[in-house]
Amino acid sequence: MSELSQKIEALLFISPSPVTESELKNALSISARTLRNALEELSGVLNSENHGILLRQIAGGWVLETRPEFADIISAFRNDEREKRIHLSRAAIETAAIIAYNQPVTRSEIDEIRGVNSGSPLAKLLELGIIKTAGRKKEGRPSLLYATTPKFLEVFGLDSLENLPAIDEIEIDEIEIEKIQEIQEEEIST
Repeated sequence: MSELSQKIEALLFISPSPVTESELKNALSISARTLRNALEELSGVLNSENHGILLRQIAGGWVLETRPEFADIISAFRNDEREKRIHLSRAAIETAAIIAYNQPVTRSEIDEIRGVNSGSPLAKLLELGIIKTAGRKKEGRPSLLYATTPKFLEVFGLDSLENLPAIDEIEIDEIEIEKIQEIQEEEIST
């Protein structure tokens, strides 16, 4: 397949709606005839090599679509994926972030940073397997320690915790930054 056909395939793949020939010509700086030839080549490749997708002209533009004969399996997969999709509240996201940056961390430390009770978000994160208990704090009042799991990395699209942005790169208010720094200093001194 020519490089031009590959470029068209890539553009159609990322587009959420049909791409007109005019848009393709402008994006690729090519003539209408060259575009037609590349579209024919792409269509031929997808049809002759028994791909799971096909090139189709609809609504005045071009799209890549899955083949109709795979509708049942795609529908079943989408339903499974929809059921697996995780929806987190703002409180749960805040709690997960605090744990990620301060782990292992106790509930009281999380509550102190957030300024509110974190029991419900902690329970949800534990239930979903995004965080885990990581032992007990030995000093002071024995409390459970929380840490993230590999599921945390998956949910937030990270390869490792080293890929978390530096706290100073995140726009959060100064009071929250001070609380985080105080907790980190306390951990260093103990």
